Order: sequence, then C-alpha cells, then structure tokens
Amino acid sequence: MAGLESTFQSIIPFLPVIQQGVGLVTNTISNEVAAREANDGQDLALRQLQERQTEQQRQSSENAALDKERIASSAEAAERQRRDALRRAVARQRANFGSSGISSGGGSAEAVLLGLFDETDADRQERERLDSLRFGAIDQNINQQRRLNVIQRTQLQQSQNIKRLSSTVDRASNFVNLGLGGLDVFGQAQQITNS
Repeated sequence: MAGLESTFQSIIPFLPVIQQGVGLVTNTISNEVAAREANDGQDLALRQLQERQTEQQRQSSENAALDKERIASSAEAAERQRRDALRRAVARQRANFGSSGISSGGGSAEAVLLGLFDETDADRQERERLDSLRFGAIDQNINQQRRLNVIQRTQLQQSQNIKRLSSTVDRASNFVNLGLGGLDVFGQAQQITNS
C-alpha cells in the first residue's frame, strides 16, 4: 500500500503535463477526423451535383427531341396544307380561265399559275428557314446547359481543392504544434524530474 501511495505521490506533479499531452493528442485526432469528414462531404457534394446535372441533361435532351419532333410534325402538316391549298388555287384559277374562255395552257394563264407555285414555294422556304432557326435554338440551349454544367462542376472542384489545401495546411500546422507541444511537455517533465 505504501508503494502504491508513493507511486501516486510521484505522478501527481506530472498530472498537468500528462493532461496537456493528452489534450494535444486528442485535439490532433479530432482535427484529423474533421478533415476526413469534410473531404467525404465534399466528395458527396460533387457526386450529387454530377448526378443532378446528368439527370437534367437527360431530361433536356428528351425535351429537345420532343420539341424537334413537334416542329417536324408541324412542318409536315403545313406542307400538306400548302400543297392542298395550291391544288385548290390552281383548280380555281383554271376554272376561272375556263369560264372566261381562256386556255390554261396559254402564256398568260401559265404565268399566273407559275406565280401561284412560286408564291407557295416562297412560303415553304420561309417556314423551313424558321424551322431551321428553331432547331438551332434547341441545340444551342442544350450546348449552353452542357457548358454551364462544366462550369459549375469546375467551380465546385476548385472550391473543394482550396478547402482541401487549407485543411492540409491546418493539419500540418497541428502536427507542428503537436511536436512543439510534445517538446514542451517533455521539457516540463524534465524540470519536474530535476526538481
């Protein structure tokens, strides 16, 4: 019992030094755990962003395909209507020529009919030009979304790289402080031993 009591008596002066050393080690371990959790959180945020962007891109592509189908279908319907209207206009004009006693194969009558064809052809070309612009706008929107996704991912990665670099510097500083603190604890223990 006396030996145990003397051992405790000899440890008592070292208790503040032991507490300081345990505090340094605990702080270092806590900082390492926090840094790993932060890295894991950053990796998760990047994965979630990529998944969200992939889904948005898929939906945008599907919507673009539907829009293009709608435009193409509308163009086909417009072309059918144009041809039907042209047939009716030609038939009406020929009937007018016939009722007036003018041959539809003659020069003036033929010029009038060709004018009808040219007019509807110009309408068709204008519609095709507008459809081409619509297709271009759809493709441009998809490309802009892709570029925006790349920018967002790059910004997040750069931000995470800065945070990780800062964390690495902090961790290195903590290790240096641990080493210096360990030397200080060792020095205090030496002083207690010498006194």
